[in-house]
Amino acid sequence: FFCDIDEEMIKETADAMVSSGMRDAGYEYVNIDDCWSAMERGPNGELVADPERFPSGIKALADYVHARGLKLGIYTDVGTKTCAGYPGGYGHEAQDVNTFAEWDVDFVKVDWCNVPFADFPGKSKQEVAVELYSRWTRAFEAAERTMVFSICVWEEAVESWEWAPALSNMWRTSTDYGPTWPQILKNGDDVAPLWQYARPGHWNDPDILMVGFDQLNATEQQSHFSTWAMAAAPLLAGNDLRDMSDETVGILTNREVLAVDQDRLGVAGHKVRATAEEDVWVRPLENGDTAVLLVNRTAKARMGTISADELGMDGLFAVRDLYQHETTSARGTLSAYLPAHGSAMFRLSEPADTPPMPHVAWGIGLDDSSSGLSKSVVSPGSPNSILGQLRVDGVPLIEEAAATLEVPDGWTVQPDTAQAVDVNPKKTTTAPWTVTPPDDTPAGEYDLVATLDYLAADVPGSTSGTLTVTVPQAPPAGTSWLSDVDWVEASNGYGPVLLDRNYYGSPLSIDATTYEKGVWTHAPSSLGYYVGGDCSRLTATLGIDDVTGSQGSVTFEVWADGERVFDSGRVVGADAGVPLDVDLSGRHWLRLVSTDAGDGINFDHSVWAGATLTCSDG
Repeated sequence: FFCDIDEEMIKETADAMVSSGMRDAGYEYVNIDDCWSAMERGPNGELVADPERFPSGIKALADYVHARGLKLGIYTDVGTKTCAGYPGGYGHEAQDVNTFAEWDVDFVKVDWCNVPFADFPGKSKQEVAVELYSRWTRAFEAAERTMVFSICVWEEAVESWEWAPALSNMWRTSTDYGPTWPQILKNGDDVAPLWQYARPGHWNDPDILMVGFDQLNATEQQSHFSTWAMAAAPLLAGNDLRDMSDETVGILTNREVLAVDQDRLGVAGHKVRATAEEDVWVRPLENGDTAVLLVNRTAKARMGTISADELGMDGLFAVRDLYQHETTSARGTLSAYLPAHGSAMFRLSEPADTPPMPHVAWGIGLDDSSSGLSKSVVSPGSPNSILGQLRVDGVPLIEEAAATLEVPDGWTVQPDTAQAVDVNPKKTTTAPWTVTPPDDTPAGEYDLVATLDYLAADVPGSTSGTLTVTVPQAPPAGTSWLSDVDWVEASNGYGPVLLDRNYYGSPLSIDATTYEKGVWTHAPSSLGYYVGGDCSRLTATLGIDDVTGSQGSVTFEVWADGERVFDSGRVVGADAGVPLDVDLSGRHWLRLVSTDAGDGINFDHSVWAGATLTCSDG
């Protein structure tokens, strides 16, 4: 919402928390962020609510929220002003805490903007943070009302968090981020090694949730939500609760995942394995159970497995899938089929006297990641390799397994009948198909469903996996501005990808040169296009938009059929435009990437100015 907030919107959000079932699932707080106050303090130095946006005042709003069985949170800043330029709390810590208490506020976030470092000569930023936030701690301890104290130091210069648990209830562990897969991974990576700082009443905060944002697909949102739950993170919904899909509500209110996040033992999960391809999280729970999360970091489906040694478990154990809501049994290993950017979350316990059916990991994916996209994209009129993968961890072992693949009408699939699938204990076995959509298949998304039927100790079982594939638009013909071409997928580090203008609605500009056409992104970003072997060149001028005032640093990369064919190196805001001219002959998939050059995403407004595709005339 940024600053587009008022008391009616807060009330509507509180009502939505009740009607959606979020309150009953355990969500408690409705938190107002920046921009709620007047631009000036009152006559006695007190904070005052904006009389136009909050004419009834914060106390009346707290009463409204409390009447619905919820609590109210509010925002301020440790510096002289908030991040949006409203009065900060510097020098007013005790006064502001007492004001919040008088208003019956329950939660206070204290941000890290406009810090007067000049008032602390010779001190590091971390030393300044400790001193300033300690003032707030003392004020909260002296207040007549108990309030949650949330520290929001987003600056990477404050690298260590051993000081935060003694001062606050929660503390931000990463810079601001957006709804992109790389940033989800980064915030998860940042919080993972801090697990020992978490304990009841004191929590690592990897930032608000991006569940419900269209820039992330449902698979990525589930992985994101599961990671935060394993980290024992405060779950702060960042989407518009008044307009949620059933899918979004289902993720946010999954009681079994929430039970892991809110487990009373209060020991955060940690990674027992972390590679470029996968993360494996383990978390002990109060009743002796163990939570496990397997995450596929890559854009290609894979089978994920964790051993009993990594789990610290012996013998047979029960496996509860927290999204499928099914219980099976396993011994020695635990596996899951993980789609691109996908995950599987389990709760492990001692089995019942009669062990349930064996744990069967089964799924299908593209056996080709040459597009480099996270979506599963298939070319119309061309054969596409689909691979089913099977692994069995439990006992009794399954036998007589057979798989069938259901495709849309008119699509061809080989083999076209059920095929037997080998069952090799503790090893992954496969079932391959070749699928060809007709030449005239309309662009869109289509489901392929693979069903595995089997016997386990003469008891029949069945499981299925669905792969949603995307058929792209036909490649452009002739010479086209890239901003006039539809992408297959897009992700952006901040805000939406924009065409022919920057974030502020102004023309694109690099080094004082204005461009009528082009694509505006914010690092880290990725744009994927289908060029179908019909395009020969991509040209553009690359740089950081002049609106940053010469700030920012990025790298630009061009990938074709999974191969990097251009790397700009580090580009800073003061640089002149970097020319781009890439040969795309024979290439089918094009991906344009901007990265933050390794120093954070602030001011990284990346512009593909005048970007042009040269293709055949069709």
